[in-house]
Amino acid sequence: MPNPPAAPLPDLVRRWQRGWGTARSLPEPAEADGALRVRFGFAHRHYEYILLDADGAPDTIAAAAERVLASEHTDWLTVPTAAPDKTALLLEEAGLAVDPGTETLMTADLDEHPSLDPPRPYRVTVGRARAVIRVRVSTAQGEEAATGVMGISADDAVADSITTEPDHRRRGLGAAVMSALAGHARRAGAVHGLLVASPQGRHLYTSLGWTPRATVLIARTPPGKPRAPGPGPAPSWAP
Repeated sequence: MPNPPAAPLPDLVRRWQRGWGTARSLPEPAEADGALRVRFGFAHRHYEYILLDADGAPDTIAAAAERVLASEHTDWLTVPTAAPDKTALLLEEAGLAVDPGTETLMTADLDEHPSLDPPRPYRVTVGRARAVIRVRVSTAQGEEAATGVMGISADDAVADSITTEPDHRRRGLGAAVMSALAGHARRAGAVHGLLVASPQGRHLYTSLGWTPRATVLIARTPPGKPRAPGPGPAPSWAP
């Protein structure tokens, strides 16, 4: 049976952000000028702007970059795109520095997700608090070997922070974490999986049946660049 057509990218980005925000207990984003603004409040990441449709509305790239450059904080600009080379050039022309390692927005049908157990003597424990599922893989002595989180939003489940400790890599533990998350998300009513994969994680997710949907670029103010003048009238950031 052929795969159903993918949802439009702006829809996927919104859905990913909702589940990701749930997984990380982030405040609701504000929205204006084709971007979601998420508050982290960290010194190295105060606001993160996420463009919804950089390919269809490329003017939003310059507008968001202007706000990042004018900020008194260190803000991030995250840009999902099907044209990464062109988009990276637009970001650089707008004055931002683009991170060299691109990430990937991916989706999966959770009903088709494989179910893989870790090798012995590792064991999997799962906890759930409201809409957040947490998986921990540990050794027989209780040492933490791998962890992961999923945030549930409607019938979507967004995987985040999938980590395997260095001494326990290449033993299938990442696949076991994803299998446990997907299984419990299905039981919680989720149908669709979404995530943003690091360059290191993409191979794992591809092997489990996840499909790439867009490249994700992250850009920031270049180190040492002076703050730019303000971008003019502030947008109406709707909650």
